[in-house]
Amino acid sequence: MSNMNLNPEEILKLEFEYAQTTAEQAQDDRATILNLYLLLVGGVGSIIAGLGQTLPRGVYVIVFGLLALIGFFTLMKLVRLRQAWHDSALTMNRIKDFYVEKFPELASALRWRTETIPAQGKPWTITFCLCTLVAIIDSTALAVALYFTGVRVPQNEYAVSGFAAFVFFLWQMWFYFFQLPLHDK
Repeated sequence: MSNMNLNPEEILKLEFEYAQTTAEQAQDDRATILNLYLLLVGGVGSIIAGLGQTLPRGVYVIVFGLLALIGFFTLMKLVRLRQAWHDSALTMNRIKDFYVEKFPELASALRWRTETIPAQGKPWTITFCLCTLVAIIDSTALAVALYFTGVRVPQNEYAVSGFAAFVFFLWQMWFYFFQLPLHDK
């Protein structure tokens, strides 16, 4: 076994670089996941529009039901990527805090610090807007799937599917804020 030189500054540098890389990967993965989801929804929507209502109703139920399910899993992935980004940002800022404690003159040069990291579930962030978009799309897909089941309320043929879509949307927003708190602990 070789004698390793464990230089604390080198360890902190490597830790910072690792956190920086994982933060970048989380951001890149967020864009990739959303683009794949939108491509899937657009492709399926185009195919369905091209076919019209020539397929059996059950096919529409399955296709739109799967889109709703895939949408929820997309939202879950976006939430997990936000958690990963937040953890990476926290790691980088704790390293900066360590150096500010040792070298207080650095404080004025470092604008982004642990106390300035936005809360994980902060509304109107890019992740929040993307998750809301996915929730709207997959809730609409669920409404379409339910509509094609033929379940109706006598006075309003859209009541069941609309109510289910609304509940599904609210549940996803609850999931978002449950997984990504508005205030960090």
